[in-house]
Amino acid sequence: MRVASTDGPELAVFEWGLGAAPAVVLLHGGGLSSAEWTEIAPALARERRVIAFDARGCGASDADPERRYGARTIATDLETVRSAVALERFALVGHSFGAVTACVYAAEHPDVVSAVVLLDGGPADHVRPASLERPPLEFASRDDAAAALARSLPRGFPDWYLDARFETRPNGRLTWRSDMRGRVQWSRDGGEPLIPGLWPYVEALRAPTLVLHGEASPLFPRENAVRMTEVNPLVRLLDVPDAGHFVHIEQPGPVVGAILEVV
Repeated sequence: MRVASTDGPELAVFEWGLGAAPAVVLLHGGGLSSAEWTEIAPALARERRVIAFDARGCGASDADPERRYGARTIATDLETVRSAVALERFALVGHSFGAVTACVYAAEHPDVVSAVVLLDGGPADHVRPASLERPPLEFASRDDAAAALARSLPRGFPDWYLDARFETRPNGRLTWRSDMRGRVQWSRDGGEPLIPGLWPYVEALRAPTLVLHGEASPLFPRENAVRMTEVNPLVRLLDVPDAGHFVHIEQPGPVVGAILEVV
């Protein structure tokens, strides 16, 4: 289904599972899409109602001509989606930049969020995501795109994942399934101050929260994850072996199991 945001761009919303089951909302990482949940969502849907949406400028959702791609805007869009699918209370799972949004939303909506799972994401010491520092905007071939993807996922990735990230044009070149150009400019214009400024939101969380940290993650420092458990006793940390930043892609089975223990 498609849902109109409060300020223009339409959002693509997806649902799996049983309507009467406890609900889980999935927030993908920056510049990605709900295709990130290709393995996770159906597995969770055996026991839960699962909802995801493509953030504005990502996947099948509209790009934002004003480049409003920050976490607070996504949190506002989440509230719009919640109303559209009639959710009263739900667990919230976010990866990377989606984890930043999840923290903000859960802290500000304690009566709505029953549990939080943060996949290799949380407070960090930067405002401009590393993935937006001069990324290639297109690739000459599938091999070139796969080589770029392998730098983020050196332990490998499933066959379906290349097409989840990139769209193949009629000329054979590949481009992102997101407004990468707009997101790069958004980052250059100031990025997201909430990434280093997330600590007050971590402290304000009132729902049981699990941080799944990829043991080999180059992007989310483990010491930050540890500190999250120190500033809020409701936060628990679990390291995911043989995984980097994309824990849900590299270790989907353990990630699903850990999520179901919390939600």
